[in-house]
Amino acid sequence: MIKYFILSAIVMMFNFQAYCQEILELNKAVETALQNSTVVANLENSLRIQELSTKAAVGSLIPSLSMNASWSRNNTFSEGTVRYENGVPIIIPKQDSWINNFGLGLNSQVKLFDGFSNYKQIDLQNENENYIRINLDKEKYDLAYKVNSVYFDVLKKVKIVGVNEANLKDSRDQLERVKEFMNVGKRTIADVYRQDVQVAQNELLLERSVNDYKKSKVDLLLVMNDDMNKDFTPSDAGLAAELSEDNLKLILEINSNAEMLFSKAVQKRYDYKSYLQDIKIGETQLSINSKNQYFPTISGFASYNLNASRVNDILDSRSFSFGLSLNYPIFQGFSLDTKRQSSEISIRQKQDNLDQLKQQIRSDLKKAYLDLETAFKQIEILNRNIKSAEQDKLLSEESYRVGSGTLLDIQTASVKLNSLLVERINAYYDFLLAEKRLNYFSGDLNY
Repeated sequence: MIKYFILSAIVMMFNFQAYCQEILELNKAVETALQNSTVVANLENSLRIQELSTKAAVGSLIPSLSMNASWSRNNTFSEGTVRYENGVPIIIPKQDSWINNFGLGLNSQVKLFDGFSNYKQIDLQNENENYIRINLDKEKYDLAYKVNSVYFDVLKKVKIVGVNEANLKDSRDQLERVKEFMNVGKRTIADVYRQDVQVAQNELLLERSVNDYKKSKVDLLLVMNDDMNKDFTPSDAGLAAELSEDNLKLILEINSNAEMLFSKAVQKRYDYKSYLQDIKIGETQLSINSKNQYFPTISGFASYNLNASRVNDILDSRSFSFGLSLNYPIFQGFSLDTKRQSSEISIRQKQDNLDQLKQQIRSDLKKAYLDLETAFKQIEILNRNIKSAEQDKLLSEESYRVGSGTLLDIQTASVKLNSLLVERINAYYDFLLAEKRLNYFSGDLNY
């Protein structure tokens, strides 16, 4: 009796702790995972860096302007000497002079024409920016699906704990009834021992299910990248906790059109968008490489300089120059042509990868629907089996009460019913998860 009291206290404590713990809903779990994800943070930083690169590409269209200033001091020294011109000696005195030189200037350069490759560079940076943004959205989408999967597993485990708690309570009640039968001489002490063993087995079953539930919570904290010591209670608020077979069948019918799901997937899936964006980047790079190969580069320049030996006289000597320069690559060791051809090959490879992705999408959708269909059939079969098992349990209990049945019949019926209830929970959440997986593969997962 003391053992039962202690175990009851543990179960009550577990329920009390669950009541006092933080209530964690699915949306909050997804939000926390997105906030704590280092991959998401890195992609956001990469996006900011790329935005700066785009800004720099736009700035390359604007003429550059630089200012320079200089100062130098020159010393001229020579010993005195005599130089003869037509026999006449000319005395050259000793010289030791210092001369300052001050300079100030402005320089400007601008690329006027390169086959509009400079404008294409801006397009390329914009395409790279969009590519990172798509990958950022894809990472958030993938992470949301991971959280959904693990969260549904937590809900499934807590439901199994509830079934095992009810099963343990039923076995204890049965033990009390067996003791009453023994007290009035209708049963022997052997039945009490047999039922006590059954209670112990159900206690172990409950303990294992609680352990599985706790481990599933740790898995969720890992996906959320949250504090592993954090304790919480999952909530199925806003989720389809219990759906009838008709509702499940309706979900199955809604997702039965494979072509509609595929069309939706190629419009919404971020990995498909990423492949398309990668092709656009390759096409832009090909355009740049082609222009660099066939068009000259024309640049303009201008400079304005001031020079004087004294600062006060610096405005007295000025020079201004401007002009154009043309550069046309005649032969660069095939490097420009190689870049162009490499870009063409890269685009073809990306197109092939896109076609392969389409096949993968069709495969993912097909398998996800098959999982959904199988889970629905399991639920249908289990519901029928549970109805039969419930009647078997009632019949065995009544037969035992009137003395025509054995305790083993009750135990067998109870174990079978509990097993079927657990299987139905697994099948039900497998169905919900298969629906989420189908939404994920079709690009229709909301978070």
